[in-house]
Amino acid sequence: MHEFNIKDVSDGFNTSHTIHRLRFGDTFDGLVASPLEGMQKTVHSGAFMYHYYIKLVPTIFLDEEDPEASQVYSHQYSVTESGKNVLVSEDQLSGLPGVFLVYEFYPFLVQKRKKWVPFAHFITSVCAIIGGIFTVSAIVDQLIYRGGKRLFGVKNLAL
Repeated sequence: MHEFNIKDVSDGFNTSHTIHRLRFGDTFDGLVASPLEGMQKTVHSGAFMYHYYIKLVPTIFLDEEDPEASQVYSHQYSVTESGKNVLVSEDQLSGLPGVFLVYEFYPFLVQKRKKWVPFAHFITSVCAIIGGIFTVSAIVDQLIYRGGKRLFGVKNLAL
């Protein structure tokens, strides 16, 4: 239960805040930086209500390079935020000023694995990209050639 005296917030209610660090579980290689770290909100006037909707996803990290290393159980999260001035007039609030963190836990688990991709895989990917470029350029060339023949009505068009 929140008890609030409206006279205490008639001049405003400072809900300025800085989130230095917010993490759930251990860190590991490849963990995306925490989206709320360094978040700073400053209130100059009024009474603000901030909501941070945090969606937590359980994550297991496995290092296949070092089979002796144990798996790391952690959480990744995403955030949606909203903020509004709830001081309507000197004697009326449209909400409760403050900073609120609302958590939602996802029922599935993400498993990340660290492994090296062989060099042959890289070479194959590069060859596929080069082959795709040649294929697309050949299709574009044929379209231009046939379009030119139809447009100009020439049987043997040499460029």
